[in-house]
Order: sequence, then structure tokens, then C-alpha cells
Amino acid sequence: MDLLYTHHLARLVCLLVLLSVNQAVSARSVHVKDIEIVGNKKTKTALILREIDFKKGDSILISNLTNRLERNEQLLMNTGLFNDVELNITDWPDQSKDIAISLKVVESWYIFPLPIFNLADRNLNVWWTEHNHSLKRVNYGLRFVYVNFTGNKDNLKLTLQSGYTRKVLLQYDRPYINRRKTIGITGRFFFDHRREFPYSTFENKRTFFKDDDAITFKSLKSIVSLHYRPRVTTFHEVLMKFERNKVTDQILDLNTSYFNGKTDFRFFELSYKFTREKRDSRFYALKGNFWLGQAQKEGLGIFKDYDKFTTSLFYAHYVPIRHNLNLELRAKVQKEWTGNRHPYYGLEALGFGEDYIRGYELYVVDGTDFLLSRNSLRFNLLNRSFDLKKKMPVDNYKILPVQIWLTANLDLGRATNNLYQTSNSFANRWLVGRGLGLDIIMYQKYVFQIEYSFNHLNEKGLFLHVRSDF
Repeated sequence: MDLLYTHHLARLVCLLVLLSVNQAVSARSVHVKDIEIVGNKKTKTALILREIDFKKGDSILISNLTNRLERNEQLLMNTGLFNDVELNITDWPDQSKDIAISLKVVESWYIFPLPIFNLADRNLNVWWTEHNHSLKRVNYGLRFVYVNFTGNKDNLKLTLQSGYTRKVLLQYDRPYINRRKTIGITGRFFFDHRREFPYSTFENKRTFFKDDDAITFKSLKSIVSLHYRPRVTTFHEVLMKFERNKVTDQILDLNTSYFNGKTDFRFFELSYKFTREKRDSRFYALKGNFWLGQAQKEGLGIFKDYDKFTTSLFYAHYVPIRHNLNLELRAKVQKEWTGNRHPYYGLEALGFGEDYIRGYELYVVDGTDFLLSRNSLRFNLLNRSFDLKKKMPVDNYKILPVQIWLTANLDLGRATNNLYQTSNSFANRWLVGRGLGLDIIMYQKYVFQIEYSFNHLNEKGLFLHVRSDF
């Protein structure tokens, strides 16, 4: 009996402790009784509620209430659907734990019929320096982009391009297809015809084959992907692609390793990607971190043209030092698990997309594996909004927020190439780039970079970049 009595007494004490803790927590928190959304003429209310990290009926600690509202403003801005977001408490009666929250959005312009006038080269710097800014190397046409097509953050894209490179692209991206809004799908069809293509690398620059009277390179790609987003900050994607490339027969005389002795190159690809988003802004972060991991298998045994397996990991960390001083640290490592039959095609390491070292924009470093570190110390020079008034006919863009950051940059990278490294001295060695720059951010999501950089050869130059969101 004494043992049973002691057992019941212990349970009673635990219950009283839990009740007291629950009362203390309740006294320090508020209950969200209502969320009112204003300004979403196109975007579905359910989509907006999916993108924030609390819902009607949740409790929020009073001490964390302001930070929580600010964090959710940034989560909605990160969707790219809005020019401005405001979360405010509209009803909080005295002595009450119930609050009502107003969520006001200013939607972006979603329909973009844009003329195409871009370059056939890797970047503006290569076009200007290596090809004497020739207008013959320009692509033109029409790009139609319908962002937020049905109000569910889905995108429809159509590209019709002629000029130096002929291209057709049709893509539809639907982030949510289930009731819980966790599963989405993307479909893409793409082909392009070119009169010129790079067939080798000499002295760390690409060598091109060109025929003004004939198409020398044809490519077709068909892609479908399934993505899973269980939380606001976590994203998984599984992608299946079929790709077919055909080149002129003259490639057999120029570089027999281009397609491993073939002119018709086909393969299927299966890949998996994982991202974790903990940045305050995916367009220009000032604090937080970001992970991106990927495993990619090209060549599934259906065709014998390609057999390549690649893994990569990207990490970015942002450290606020003072309110106007910030440190950006970015690192990426890629490893290719492949045999000696790797063709020249697809041997891309440094100098492609966002994988470049500042000061080496005019060069490429081919390789199977690489390590890249890009770092910037950033000082804020300007952070204000301008009222464009009658100069801007679109109401949602009349207020123009602008930030300008002065940057001191230091990059380090190394690519491994044990296959085609002849006459390319930048492979299998460490490369260092450094310099100063200006980052200009408009509407909190359009980032333009002007950078003056040096490389290890003490070559220097002014380079321009339009930054992507990762």
C-alpha cells in the first residue's frame, strides 16, 4: 500500500508541475484567432498561408512575436511573387491572449512578354573581350513568362529564339498538386540548333568550330521532375531527363573524344536534389545559411553512349558583423565517379554558371572534380526607397527600394583534370582571385554586380554579373 500511495503521489506532483509550466507558457504567449489577407488579387489565399510558418489557432511567444512576423514577411518575399509584404497585429484586446493578424501583400507583375536580345557566349565579359562585342553573336526572339499562372505559384514559360542560336523552350512548373501542398511537378521540353559549338579547350579557353552556312550542333531535351516540400525551408526533387545531341561529322577530325568517336549522343539521366533554406533572403542574404546537395547519374544503361555519376555539395553562410557590415562565405565541392571513357562533352568544372572564380571570367577550367570557395566582405553604402510616381505606369512598381553594397572579394578554387589537361595550365592547381565590387539590389530581388578583379597572372579587369538566387 505504501508503494502504491507513493506512486500516485509522484504522478500527482508531476501533473501539478506540468500544469504550472503550461500556465506559465500560456501567460507568455498569444493565440492567433484570425489571419486576414489583403492585396492578393491573383495569388490564392491557401498558397499564401502555405508559405508562412504559423496558422490560425497557433500560439506564439510574446517575446518572439515581432521577430516571428518579420521572419514571415521575408518568407513571403522569398517566393518572388510580391514586391512588398506587411504583417501587423490588428486586434489585441486588453488582458486577452487572442490576437488578429493582418497580412498585406503588393503583388509583382506576373506576365512578361519579353523580347530576347542576348549573347551566344558564356558571359558578357567573354563576348566583349574575346569576340570584339560582335552583334553577329546575338540571339533574338520572344520569351513569354507567366509567373503565378493560376495563382498557385505555378509558372508557364515559352521561348522562341532565332539568331546565332535557334532555340525553343516550353516549361510548366506546378509547386503543389496535392491537398497538403507538399508535392509538385515540373515538365520541360527544349531544343536548340547552333552554327557554332566548343569542341576543345586550349590555353584555358574554349576552341569553337563554326559553319555560317550549316547547323553544326543539334540538341533535344525532355525533362520531368517530381518535388516534395514538407516544410517551408526543405525541398527534395527527383528528376528524369532524356537528352540527344547530334554534331557535324567533321567533329571526328577535330576531336574524336568529343562524343567518344560518335556524332549522335543519347542518354537518360536520373538525379536527386536536396535544399535547406535558412537564409533571410534567397536573392541577397545578410544572415543565415543555405545547403544544396545533388546526386546525378547520366547514362542508365539504355544507351551505351554515356556513363557518369556526379555528386556535389554547396553551402553558403552569411554573418552580420554590424548593421551595415556583412560577411558572405560560399563553398562548393563536386566529385565525379566515372571511368576513363569520359568524353570531352560535359567536362565542365570552373567557369560555368555560378561556378567561377572572380578574375577568371575569360577562362574555363575543365575537370571531373572541383573545389570552390567564394567570399565577400560587404559594406552597405545605400539603403532607401524611391517614389517613381508618374515615371512608373505600373502601380505595384512605383516604390523602388535600392540597396548598394561595396564588396571586398577573395575566391579560391581548384579543378582536377586527368583526361584532357594538355595545354591547359589552370587545371590541377590552386587559383586565387581577388578584387572590389559594387552589388546593386533593386526591388529586393534583382541583383547586379560590377566587379574589378585580379587573377594569379596579375591580369585585371572590370566584370559584370547578373546574380542568380543561390
